[in-house]
Amino acid sequence: MSLSQKAIEWLGSRAIEADVAVKHGIYTARHVPGGEPKADVAGNILVFPYVERGEEVNAKYRTRDRDGGKKFWQRSGARKTFFNADVLDDPALEAGQAALVITEGELDTLAAIQAGYPFAASVPDGAPPARDDQGNLIAVPETTDDIDPQHDEKYRYVFNNWDRLKRIKRFVIATDGDEPGQRLAQELARRLGRSRCAVITYPPEPTVPDADGVLRPVKDLNEVLQHYGPDAVLACIHRAKPFPLKGLYKLSDFPERPPLQALSTGFHALDEHMRLYRGAFVVVSGLPGGGKTALFTQIAMNMAKMHSWRIAIASFEMPVRPVLENMLIGFLLNKPRSQWTRAACDEARAFIDEHFVFISLSPEDDDTESDVQWVIERAEEAVIRDGVSMLLLDPWNEVEHKRRPGENVADYTNRAVRSLKRFAMVYDVCTVVVAHPTKAAGVAVRSGDALSLYDISDGATWANKAELGVMIHRDPMMPGGANVGIRKVKFHETGKIGDVTLVFDTELRGFLP
Repeated sequence: MSLSQKAIEWLGSRAIEADVAVKHGIYTARHVPGGEPKADVAGNILVFPYVERGEEVNAKYRTRDRDGGKKFWQRSGARKTFFNADVLDDPALEAGQAALVITEGELDTLAAIQAGYPFAASVPDGAPPARDDQGNLIAVPETTDDIDPQHDEKYRYVFNNWDRLKRIKRFVIATDGDEPGQRLAQELARRLGRSRCAVITYPPEPTVPDADGVLRPVKDLNEVLQHYGPDAVLACIHRAKPFPLKGLYKLSDFPERPPLQALSTGFHALDEHMRLYRGAFVVVSGLPGGGKTALFTQIAMNMAKMHSWRIAIASFEMPVRPVLENMLIGFLLNKPRSQWTRAACDEARAFIDEHFVFISLSPEDDDTESDVQWVIERAEEAVIRDGVSMLLLDPWNEVEHKRRPGENVADYTNRAVRSLKRFAMVYDVCTVVVAHPTKAAGVAVRSGDALSLYDISDGATWANKAELGVMIHRDPMMPGGANVGIRKVKFHETGKIGDVTLVFDTELRGFLP
């Protein structure tokens, strides 16, 4: 036996049996002036040998300092490798019959072995810091483009063992459950290949008392062994989940979404064909003067009145004051301007301030370009600050459109619309874009043809990407009438394709419900 009785008792307190420790070369040593510690069964230094192909190439030493704190150091100038590195050559790992468990510390590797899982190894240097000097989390890149294996000193043990590691089919990352451990897991996974990696989750119940006596969850395999036993260690290993791969998910990775709530627009005739919902991407078009802006500004007010939605309006064609202000007041009061009172207007403005925000450039701002990304960023801020549920972008042609070198109009429009749809989905915001049709569309209408979403300027993207597609034009056979054509409905519970005639009230400057 090469372990002191004190070391045996300490390992026992960590649920590690002496036979397991001795089998894996653990021994005790004593200090030697001017040299490396020397093996001594009576010594007070616990030694974890790092062995490659039967030869001890490094060692990690553990003892306590004068204040009773833990003290670690390694053999100076020694080779960087894994603790229990020779398990990397096991044929079961190359055949994919077992996964290599990589831990953050030697005791965690011994815990896996103690529990009956021999395919485990530990990194030699623990986890890197999770935060920088300013306290910010350090972002781990997705790719390995920044890694030069010849100079990757913190992870030299990966490079030194790459010929062995590249043959292993599967890895289970069992680093600590704290921030540094999470960073180490990400750094290991991108070097080993995320598709080969799974990651352990630990029991969430508060079990371990901290320095203040407050219980916290276990954070590593050794604590799982101590507090839950060997079966729980094996369960953690066997239930490890595949390391997250960007763009590749299991069904269980997706949160359950609440049922889609299709809400009334406030127009009874229109509701049968179109209802709005959060996250929708709505495309609206029609010839000039058809009532596009009036109808969807009125619908926006209805969503605020009826459903308490907060609305962001990005309008670069009309001034917020007085044009949009008067439109919104009229739609809220549902009275022509001749019947407004000062008190009613003051109340209306208070309601508008509560439920509406406006995305607009300051008249003094000559430097900012109101491109699509700028609009999306302002809309994101409106969601965070004001809880916005609907974005009305009217009209599309007044947004600054910046194409990339060599990018044609159709490709640019496709990219921009994808960005708007991503915003709608991620932030769960009903996003309405008013886009003008082509000049040829006017000729088609005069010839008696109905407008379609493919008549919108700048390509077929509008027809392809819309979840609700609406075409509006005045009916020359019906003075004051407007035809609202629902040309696309992606989800059946939100409406159906068809045409609705609404009447425009010239005094109200809006449509009658």
